[in-house]
Amino acid sequence: MINIFFLLILFSSVLGRIKFPGINIGIHYLLIPAFSFGIISLSLKSIPEVVKKHKIILISISLMYLWMWLSSLMSQFPTIAITYSIKYSTYFILFFAFLVLTFKTIKTFSLKFYYRCILYLLQIIAVLGFLEVLLPNHWIFKFLKFPSFYPEIGSIMQNPNQFGVIIAIGLCLSLILEKQNKISKIELYVSELIFIISLALSASGNGWLIFIVGMFILLIYKIISFRKIIYLTSFLLLCIVTVPVSTQRIGLADSKIFPLINVFNVFSENSNLVNPNKKTLITIIRTGFSRFEIWQAAINETIKRPLTGIGIGVFPEQIGVKVWGQKGYHAHNIFLNVLAEQGIPGLLLFTNFLVKITVQVKYSNPLVTVPILLFLASQMLDFFAEDYIFTTIEFYFIAAAINSRRDFVMQFKPEII
Repeated sequence: MINIFFLLILFSSVLGRIKFPGINIGIHYLLIPAFSFGIISLSLKSIPEVVKKHKIILISISLMYLWMWLSSLMSQFPTIAITYSIKYSTYFILFFAFLVLTFKTIKTFSLKFYYRCILYLLQIIAVLGFLEVLLPNHWIFKFLKFPSFYPEIGSIMQNPNQFGVIIAIGLCLSLILEKQNKISKIELYVSELIFIISLALSASGNGWLIFIVGMFILLIYKIISFRKIIYLTSFLLLCIVTVPVSTQRIGLADSKIFPLINVFNVFSENSNLVNPNKKTLITIIRTGFSRFEIWQAAINETIKRPLTGIGIGVFPEQIGVKVWGQKGYHAHNIFLNVLAEQGIPGLLLFTNFLVKITVQVKYSNPLVTVPILLFLASQMLDFFAEDYIFTTIEFYFIAAAINSRRDFVMQFKPEII
């Protein structure tokens, strides 16, 4: 039954666009904590031991949340801040449920089951993103997706950027699982194919960067060989220079050789591959410079309110719009975002939580540490806390890392370098 609740949590995380009838509340805001309570209720006997074993972690995250609420109550925009505080409080319940789920009473088979489920979910998201590019007007995408920017890929995750990042992390996860004999070679080949194609189609500079960082980390852990990196990178580059949206992203929109826009026009005239609506696509270089503006805005807000910050959720609603011209833009750096919205004490509490997690991870299993490193690295240039798919998967790996001593032992296969 616990496994069913876990699957329901993953499923609920993709329902962010669906609202409860009659009220303007996303269905996932209620389903995720409800199913989390389901896991907790079925694990009541182990909860005292979990609390005793991880009391330092639980105290750290509790203090972090208490300060979040205090800074929201003292915000100049209390309605916005309190609304976001309510939303983010569901993460606390989710985190505790995952902490219980990955504790010592869980068998090795169940742990393997959870990682495979996460991989399959990411594969489904990647396939949906690919289909959305080809069939953007299909009813299922109008039903599930968020209004997004061009390209409209993976907009079930609100924005193509976090879609590209989570797909890159999924690729690294599949490589680790295959190395540890948790998935077959065929499953790995399928993952490589759909993840890399979808990563190219996302036109996500952050996603491409996380791919590179992930390959480097996997090489250090000896999960993959240098030859494998060359193969995967070459395949990704081939996809990037072949797909129109990606070549526009890297500034080759006027190339006479790439993109192969005439070919795609023949097969899919109304698809997002050829930008039928003539939406503006900002190049990676221009996006990079824009980040300096948003970072400066975050620093300016911190100087104005260094103690309590402006309140959680206020930055994308009130500050980011001044830089980007529309709502929805966070500070594009997780530390600056926390600093601007919750002040210096909030940043210190958040940093303390990260330090406590690092201390708890005594056995460095790349199955949990690599994804966590990539989740954190991706938010050096962005901030994805509001995306429930991203954060749900991230919190699972954090909980698994804290309980990593209870995790199954790595079983590597020999690799030829």
